[in-house]
Amino acid sequence: MPSYAITGTSRGIGLAFIKELGSNPENTVFAMARNVSGATELNALAEKYKNVHIVETDIDDLKSIQKAAETVGKLNGGKLDILINNGALMQHERAILTLDAYEDQELLEKDMMSFYKTNVVGVIHTINAFLPLLRAGETKKCIITSSEMGSLKYILKNDVSFAPGYSMSKAAVNVAVAKFAVKHKEEGIIFLSLTPGFVKTSLAPKEKAEAFYAETVRRIRIKTPDFEGAILPEQSVRDQLAIIHKATIEQTGSLLNRRGDNAGDI
Repeated sequence: MPSYAITGTSRGIGLAFIKELGSNPENTVFAMARNVSGATELNALAEKYKNVHIVETDIDDLKSIQKAAETVGKLNGGKLDILINNGALMQHERAILTLDAYEDQELLEKDMMSFYKTNVVGVIHTINAFLPLLRAGETKKCIITSSEMGSLKYILKNDVSFAPGYSMSKAAVNVAVAKFAVKHKEEGIIFLSLTPGFVKTSLAPKEKAEAFYAETVRRIRIKTPDFEGAILPEQSVRDQLAIIHKATIEQTGSLLNRRGDNAGDI
């Protein structure tokens, strides 16, 4: 019976992971979320699927992460097969600003550090807290949700000057994944960064969100005509799980897209 712990499960891709994994009664699924009381859909899934266990976790809080790992360990016999670090700071009220567009330089610094704390340090803390469980697990896989926005080639090819904090944090976390991979390869622990694709996860009202997706796709297709467009979280998760389940130790430290292609040079 494989066991999974996933961060950032109250909505979007994380929630889709819980839907997909929870539907198989052979899986033991730990859904980690910061605001459990407000996660209506997640709580409904936990009611529907008795193999889904919600664990309150704030990835910005080290003690909260450590407590979550302790809880998972107690409920799952001190082991874990697959850790999926999906939780991240992505959308931000100043995401459209470029690095030179901030009038307040202290606010620029604050924004940069917010992205780094959540998307890099939070992931590192989570991995460190769950490493003992992964060592004791059978599958031994640690997955990090990354993004093409952290790729130099992608940024330059598509003229992406906005969302600098998010992009820089994703580039940094890819390096962290490689470092963990090198350190723990001999133990047989597989570390992978996966890019989920351009997924429909906007919190904006539907009409505004669809307009954003359409405009983003239009701009990307200027430089990348064959860009597939925005996809649903469920499709992204199915594709990612196919990659996760067949990943081997030879791939550890890699950055892959949801089709399994090497995304490290995109």
